Amino acid sequence: MDKHEIRQDPIRERIIGSLSYLENNKNALFGVLAVVVIIIAGSGYYSSSSKALGIESASDLGTALITLTNDKDSGVLLLSKVLDEGNDASKQVAMATLVNHYYTNDQLFEVDSLLNMDIKITDDVIASKLLSLKGDMRANDGDFDLALESYSGSLDAYPSIEVELKMANAHFMAGDSEKARAIVDAVLDNDKATVTLKTKSSMLKSKL
Repeated sequence: MDKHEIRQDPIRERIIGSLSYLENNKNALFGVLAVVVIIIAGSGYYSSSSKALGIESASDLGTALITLTNDKDSGVLLLSKVLDEGNDASKQVAMATLVNHYYTNDQLFEVDSLLNMDIKITDDVIASKLLSLKGDMRANDGDFDLALESYSGSLDAYPSIEVELKMANAHFMAGDSEKARAIVDAVLDNDKATVTLKTKSSMLKSKL
């Protein structure tokens, strides 16, 4: 799968869609921030200092996200500050937003650096999509062993037929046609697979 195919893949579009809505919808921004503040304020097990940090982080995150919609460079700097100084919830949103920003601008080195940061993503769907994206990047580099590792982690976090097909392609490119065929056959037999995915599976099967 070449870079053009990766960037046109439906799962890639879903990744970007799920990570970019914050940047494009200011009402959503305020809604997310309100939820963050409510959760932090309502968590009795947090210390007062932790609550204060959380509310401050939410405020800083809101400023960064709104700034990003008008001034990309300044927004990126503010989001980077949240990554360094924010609480866990704010760091996740900041990281996802920066991944989207850098990936849509083909700044893959920055994306790779973000994906390797020690930030725990607690949302299974977002974690799955970020790992799938990491797998795409590794496959694009020709490192199919690392691509398979990322795709496997993605499927462990959240099941996805699209990622299964990416695994099949990575196995094929790595020279393991038997594993690729087993996955392709499973996708073709899966009633939940879309016509597009079944068509891609059939095309890959013809190469095995």
